Amino acid sequence: AADAELRGIKDGAKVRVFNARGAFEGDARITKDVNPGIVVATLGYWRQLNKGTVNCISSAEFGDMGHSTTFSDNLVEVELG
Repeated sequence: AADAELRGIKDGAKVRVFNARGAFEGDARITKDVNPGIVVATLGYWRQLNKGTVNCISSAEFGDMGHSTTFSDNLVEVELG
């Protein structure tokens, strides 16, 4: 909630989540259930409806074991959309 307040983001606001890899847009849900510095994207988003998809912000590289993802988190920024 404190991070959203610093950015002028209110519950339900359209936001843009982005990093150097890409971006997507969604609706902000502000809660004290998530620690400061954390963004949670609970669902995949349709690229054509949200100007991007949550997959745009993550690496497309595969791990050398089990052909799985090579990340467990992504550094992003959030701004009003």
